[in-house]
Amino acid sequence: MTTLAPLPSRSRSERGLALVWVSLVLVTLGGIIVASLDRQKALEDLSTYEAAAPAHARDVAEAGIVDALAWFRRQTDQPVTDFAPRRDLSADPPINETDDTDLGLVRSYEVAPRLWARYEVRIGRAAESFTDDDGDGRYDVGEAFVDDNGNGRRDEASGVRDVSAERSVAGTGIVWRIESDGAIYRKLENAPLGTGKNTRIARALVATEIRRMAIRMPASASLCAARGDRVTVGARVSIHGDPGAGIAYPSSTGTATLLSGSQVSGSPGQTSSPGLSVSLESVFGTDLSGVRAAAAYATEDASDLPNPLPPLSLVVIEGDATFDDARPLRGTAIVVVTGNCTIATGSNSFFGGVLWVGGDLTVRAPALLTGTVIVGGRADLRGLGGDHVELQQDDDVVRRLLQNLGQYRFTQAIHRVDGGDNPRPSPGGA
Repeated sequence: MTTLAPLPSRSRSERGLALVWVSLVLVTLGGIIVASLDRQKALEDLSTYEAAAPAHARDVAEAGIVDALAWFRRQTDQPVTDFAPRRDLSADPPINETDDTDLGLVRSYEVAPRLWARYEVRIGRAAESFTDDDGDGRYDVGEAFVDDNGNGRRDEASGVRDVSAERSVAGTGIVWRIESDGAIYRKLENAPLGTGKNTRIARALVATEIRRMAIRMPASASLCAARGDRVTVGARVSIHGDPGAGIAYPSSTGTATLLSGSQVSGSPGQTSSPGLSVSLESVFGTDLSGVRAAAAYATEDASDLPNPLPPLSLVVIEGDATFDDARPLRGTAIVVVTGNCTIATGSNSFFGGVLWVGGDLTVRAPALLTGTVIVGGRADLRGLGGDHVELQQDDDVVRRLLQNLGQYRFTQAIHRVDGGDNPRPSPGGA
């Protein structure tokens, strides 16, 4: 009978080494499994993002619009007359307003693994000229045109461009049209977006308009009136102009009536100017629709407004407005009243800024108005008993308001234009 020899026993160190190898194998397998799951999730996330790429392209295009507005507001020379974003990384401090100065305002950035976003707010290009055979003011198919870029078709104006003249606004750089081209790219290689394997998977084109309020006071005065002979200053009324006049009005329109107990002072107390105009267009550089578009509040009922008014805001009241003890005129703002404005007895109104009234202005005590008051109709100001009405020129508060409201702001909802995927409707139904 053959006796089997016993298996050699493993040393403790060998058994430990075996356990280490087993552990390493398990860890490796676990890592592979986790990596596979992570990769699967990443692929699923990527697939989800790509499916929503058209909507994301719209977001990217709108980001370009917001960046462009910020660019216009940052410029030290106002109004802006040339859209030319700069890039000079060697400057001190570095200037980095765009990725491509030739195109305009351009930015590219990663939004997900292997997916990149890019918006282009391009420097404007004028429409290609054409021969208007039928004189209807627009291009019709078949009319001769100058093909500047050689693409075989007539191109309309595009990009960022000054449209002040088209909007019947005097001056340059007041109204700008901004167009932004947003896109999502699948980036698979180290090459520029849109080349090689870096293909575009979604695109959106959006546009809007921005406007700068070119606000100009008719004169340096506490009260500016359309006619001198339509101003009546009663007892216990003080009108102070410093450094300007107390009351200013156009030449050959008579003088203000100053009743006993009134006081008008300044440099001088009353002054006339041949070119003085208090019209809405001359003060704000636009018509009522333009002022309304830039307003923080526009209403037909003054009682709808917050009290006090939002600081450094523009408020438009279409029609008549009455301010009384239940609803006094208070705050620091520019207030436009297209009709008659009444500051009633006992209102205790305390207002700073610019009050523009298209119709008649009636002010009764007590009331303190600082800044500049502009009246297109009659102005009748009277104290009562021991209460006073005071108008005080304040160039500092007017300057702050003009600086704040003189900033460019949206006057048109961001809306889609032809040429992109544009998957969802614009805000405001545009």
